[in-house]
Amino acid sequence: MSTSPMLAQPPVGLSPLKEDDPTDIGLYRLVGRIGAGGMGAVYGALDTYGRCVAVKTVHARFARRPEFREAFAHEVAMLARVDGVGTARLHAHDTEAEVPWLAFDHVPGRDLRAHVREFGPLEGEMLRVFALGMAEGLAALHAAGVVHRDVKPANVILSPDGPKIVDFGIATPIGTERSDDAFADHGTPGWAAPERHAGAIADSAADVFAWGALVAMAATGRQPFGKGETKERIRRVCAGEYEIDGVPEDLLPLVEGALSMEPGERPGAADLVRALLPEERRDEEVGRALRRMLGDYWRGVDAAGHDPARWAAWLGGASATALGATGILGGAVGTGTGGAATGGIAGSSAAASGTTGATASGSSSGGVLGGLAGSKAAMIGAGALAAAGVAAGGFVVYDLVSDSPADLVASAATVVEESAGFTATVERTPVDGGETVTEEYLYSADGESFLIRGAAMGPGTTAVASHQGELYVYASHEEDLGLWQDSPQELWTDGESISLDFGEEGDHGLWRNSSRPLGSDVEMSAEILSPALVTGPLRTLAGSGEVEAVEGRERVYEGSTVLELLEAGELVEREATGRVGLDEEGAPIWVEYMSDGWETRVDFEEIGGGVVLEDPQVWAAENDGFGWAVVRAPICGTVRLPGWAADRDAEKVWDVQASGWDVDCDYAMEVAALREDSSRDPERFEGLHGARGGMGGITQYDGRVACGLFWESVIDDDGFSIPSYAYGPCQESEVLSREDLSEFYTVSEVEFGPVTLIDFHQRA
Repeated sequence: MSTSPMLAQPPVGLSPLKEDDPTDIGLYRLVGRIGAGGMGAVYGALDTYGRCVAVKTVHARFARRPEFREAFAHEVAMLARVDGVGTARLHAHDTEAEVPWLAFDHVPGRDLRAHVREFGPLEGEMLRVFALGMAEGLAALHAAGVVHRDVKPANVILSPDGPKIVDFGIATPIGTERSDDAFADHGTPGWAAPERHAGAIADSAADVFAWGALVAMAATGRQPFGKGETKERIRRVCAGEYEIDGVPEDLLPLVEGALSMEPGERPGAADLVRALLPEERRDEEVGRALRRMLGDYWRGVDAAGHDPARWAAWLGGASATALGATGILGGAVGTGTGGAATGGIAGSSAAASGTTGATASGSSSGGVLGGLAGSKAAMIGAGALAAAGVAAGGFVVYDLVSDSPADLVASAATVVEESAGFTATVERTPVDGGETVTEEYLYSADGESFLIRGAAMGPGTTAVASHQGELYVYASHEEDLGLWQDSPQELWTDGESISLDFGEEGDHGLWRNSSRPLGSDVEMSAEILSPALVTGPLRTLAGSGEVEAVEGRERVYEGSTVLELLEAGELVEREATGRVGLDEEGAPIWVEYMSDGWETRVDFEEIGGGVVLEDPQVWAAENDGFGWAVVRAPICGTVRLPGWAADRDAEKVWDVQASGWDVDCDYAMEVAALREDSSRDPERFEGLHGARGGMGGITQYDGRVACGLFWESVIDDDGFSIPSYAYGPCQESEVLSREDLSEFYTVSEVEFGPVTLIDFHQRA
């Protein structure tokens, strides 16, 4: 891929294309990767008019299977029927291509959770227009006969043009029969309506319930059903135990109505739209009225670093100056403060006009910071930074217009927060001379991933990560797993021993039991794992009013602050004296903190270098040989699977855990459902080996995920040995050879990848 020599890093939100990625799909030129999941990849691309779009594809290995192609065509059909101001718009698609694809609005901005976390709750007319935009988007969906089913903060983007509902991956026509609905049981705890947990098919009322929860969070900054364990959140939803103190009085009746336990008591999305529109606008066409209100009230929302000029510059196809001068973005008009566009599409950034201009006051008509009124740069102190929009080659230019120590420290924090990622080493030494604790912090804006390597979650743990809003905790296998076998398993057929080869010695992941989940006494939100762990103390230092330059040391500043540390899964705050050293460009090189009991030093190894974070299991397998167990990850739901070999009618209840970063809960539950009842879709799995009497077996799903079923002997109260089934984890797998020895026995040579994708935990 050709890139400008001046543009060393990919645009914000994108990672470079991989060697086997295409460079063009349809009429779209691919710029980079937005992300990838178990089913496929999403790319950032430019259309023939220079507009930024998102192109979603299905992995080639899935595209060959009719059921996946049908599911993809289903998603396209859902998007094509929807035309709302508050929803992402479909541009083009080809579900018959060798690799099916669809192109839709690229919606720049932060999701609701990230925006509220960084800037606080929405207020006044801004909050009301958010509520209206979400209601209008749902009304458009429901009018098209579509129910979204997964409305949650991660699927709501606050763009400069307004709030947008995205991700129609499990949308379905209203009225779909349960027998025809592969995603009937899917939903996100804390956002899915109570009837969903009782087995009801999702309908429009369930989307309205999620609307109420979204508005409550936007207004208060809190999740209305709280945080914590999945089971507890589900219990609160089903009991109607929500916390919405702080929702303004004019919105409170609508939110309470939407959160009603009974679906029939909730207002419809169209009812919400009418209630939220000012009386003088109720005779207008809804879309026109909403656009005007967005233009009047939607302020302080930037594009979270997105800039169309950088996409073109990364491709080397046009200069930023040419883009700004020729209007290559097809007439999308925006305002520097995040006003609604009066032309163009929702996928084009509001930074489309004036991308080369800047003023001494620090405001910009566009560029990577969108509008400074809503960006982090505007919050660091008067005049600390001026953003020069986009310079030649697409760079963001920061000009320090104040050299006060406080502003310099604050701007250093901004450099870290606005970067594509960073790597830092954190050392904590007890002042009494105890052992030094060393941890590594890694952050990548692509995928919203933050990783701490070290025992931050307590003894025995090896790492903790937040990835796309979900929490993952790791421990070494030696600490946390009881292995079934350390050698290839032997099965018996009519007295003949058959040795099964599953790779090199030690690579027998499927012969071990699922990882034991971390105790429920450890409670932590994924939100804690963010760049704020590193930049928060710098912000506090800058705002203390006591920052001073250290005499005799160039670009070193000190003052009082509050240090935040993660200890045994708990965020601990300590008052401290901080000292930071900056490089010539104002980025932090190191920070030292002296607090009661600890000396802490942070060394930045890389900032803005396009840090790429992959599933920590891959890193662990390459560096410690045997890898890490995933002891905390999203629990997606439950399945009931056969229990005792002596009584095949007996069942055990298993929690399904999405352990791999590339597997979401939707796919984990699909595999679990197939394990529960293989007759649902027999084309999606094949036996890799099995033994008479149900002693064990390996099954591969979708040609990529192998899951083990094993047995162990359990001694009952009378001293008898009774075989019990155990459901092993599901791992990456590739079949090297396969042989059917008889109608009862199959043996295979299988190569396992380092990542456990799905775990099954038996409930007591």
